[in-house]
Amino acid sequence: MSARLPAILLRLAAVLALIYLIAPLLVVIPVSLTDQRMLSLPVNGLSLQHYRSVVHSSDWLSSAGQSLLIGLVATALAMTIGTLSAIGCWLLGQQRSALFRIVNLLPIVIPSIIFALGAYRFFVEVGLVDTLPGVILVHTVGAIPFVFVAISANLDYVDISLVRAARSLGAGLLRTAGLVILPNIKTGLVSAAIFAFLHSWDEVVVTLFVSSRAVHTLPRKMWEGLSENLDPAIACVAVALIAFTVVLLIIEQRASRARTP
Repeated sequence: MSARLPAILLRLAAVLALIYLIAPLLVVIPVSLTDQRMLSLPVNGLSLQHYRSVVHSSDWLSSAGQSLLIGLVATALAMTIGTLSAIGCWLLGQQRSALFRIVNLLPIVIPSIIFALGAYRFFVEVGLVDTLPGVILVHTVGAIPFVFVAISANLDYVDISLVRAARSLGAGLLRTAGLVILPNIKTGLVSAAIFAFLHSWDEVVVTLFVSSRAVHTLPRKMWEGLSENLDPAIACVAVALIAFTVVLLIIEQRASRARTP
């Protein structure tokens, strides 16, 4: 029993930490079902009135559409850039690609507020402030490290001798990547795409700096609602976002389990 005690205590600590992290999220669910006009717990009973107001609100639906569009485009761009960067660093080797790896990880190393200030100052010069391409660009840059890390981790399971064999048979670099490398990291591609999309979908700090009126993503609208009127519809949207994120994470987890060591 004494030998198993450390393991039991470790599991207990993990469960308590999980409860501590999840409990604040679970509070949002009853708040979204409140019968009050302000963010609060239900008083007289549960109500779906605020869910109905979100579904019939053109502002919320427009923000969701913008977030979806930005997320999909930013994910596609980040997947292209991040995957090619990861493959290039993998082919170069750990030592020769050290500087390139650092550059790819900079967006998550630098504090968000500093990155946002730099992006805003640059966008002022080139005229991209409060434009859809500008927001897509900053979301793409922010998502690249997630793609780079996920793909790099999966490339560790690929036998580089397969690449050398393909090159020795006359296959070019792009052909080798398409026919040899990418099929062997397809589960990593799924994980990378999900994390890149979730980063764009939830991004609010940088978006607040580089957009104002023309671009209203879902997190930005939630932020403005919290600072202005504390509408319970915000809790409804938060529940939908949590559910959507959980579904994507479950898909990513199943893709990770399908990886062959």
